[in-house]
Amino acid sequence: MNTNFTLKKLLLIGLGVLFITFILLSGKIVENVDNSEIVILQSAFTGKVTVYTSPGPVTQNFGTATHYKKSNQFWFSKEGDEGKKEDQSIKIRFNDGGHAQISGSVRWYMPSDEKAILKLHTDFGSQEAIEQQLIRQVVTKSVYMTGPLMSSKESSAEKRNDLLSYIEDQSINGVYRTIQEDVKIHDDLMNTDKTVTIVKIVQNNNLPVRQEVSAIKTYNVNLQGLALNAIDYDDEVEKQIKVQQEAYMQVQTAIANSKKAEQDAITTELQGKASAAKAKWDQEVLKAQAITQAEQEKEVAALQAQTAILAAQKIKTDADAESYKNSKMVTAGLTPQQKAQFEMDTKIGVAEALAKIQLPTTYMAGGNGKEASMLESILGVKLLNTDKKE
Repeated sequence: MNTNFTLKKLLLIGLGVLFITFILLSGKIVENVDNSEIVILQSAFTGKVTVYTSPGPVTQNFGTATHYKKSNQFWFSKEGDEGKKEDQSIKIRFNDGGHAQISGSVRWYMPSDEKAILKLHTDFGSQEAIEQQLIRQVVTKSVYMTGPLMSSKESSAEKRNDLLSYIEDQSINGVYRTIQEDVKIHDDLMNTDKTVTIVKIVQNNNLPVRQEVSAIKTYNVNLQGLALNAIDYDDEVEKQIKVQQEAYMQVQTAIANSKKAEQDAITTELQGKASAAKAKWDQEVLKAQAITQAEQEKEVAALQAQTAILAAQKIKTDADAESYKNSKMVTAGLTPQQKAQFEMDTKIGVAEALAKIQLPTTYMAGGNGKEASMLESILGVKLLNTDKKE
């Protein structure tokens, strides 16, 4: 009786141990591959490594499973809600000695071919290691190599877009090969030229020469959408940038005022020229009007002269016609009626002429008849004068 009880007890204990073992090892029997993941299984018996990229359950056979996100956002930010809680921003040093902390993020993608995936898994072993030992190191190096290409002030203003593009390009394709050159630049603040040493990118056929191939390309990892959301400069640099910006704005304001004054002078000169030109053309208009009026008056006078000439010619023509008519009538001889009328008119005329003659009231007449002849002479002269007047 005691023996059976002992056997049952041992059997129950054994089953319990097997059940617990099964529960504990159930996660090693079947592994689920999510649609957004890549799972790498290493067999517990043979050590063979298998890559699974398609979603669904797979047999694990107590092997080791490592999960990788096909795509993930890598953060290098100071904010606790962007990536890790601690400050992950990257330090940058510019060519003027200023420092800043850069915050941002970049999207990275696992390679699609199995060989590249296995190389990543062999070299890094986890997604955390890929992000910290590969992605972060590549971005940090790119940030470090971008700093010397500009000053603190330039990174905050005119070269801010270049800062982003330089970091992204070097992260994806490899850091630039650079050289140092001494160049003369004009300092607007001091209004003088000065010589400074700048770092320039070595180019070949207008393309940047790379110092090395990016590790991102070596592992066939893809980076996209690098974004910077903050650039925190040191306090001294912030003050310097603020002073430089204020001075620069003052210089720009002075330049703008100078250009405005110059433009005002030009405008005034042009307005004066325009006024002078207007006055000149006003005089030209008056002159043209006067000339036009004179020409019109001249044409009117000429027309009137021509009219007078024509009228005179008409009068002369009429007179010639009348004279011709009279001569023809005389040549042809007068009719009895015309002759009678002519004689009547003549006698009337003589009578009127005699009536107008003032004769002496008293004169002496001789016996020889000479006094009568004198009277006839006087009458004849008067008659002749009367005919001429008529």
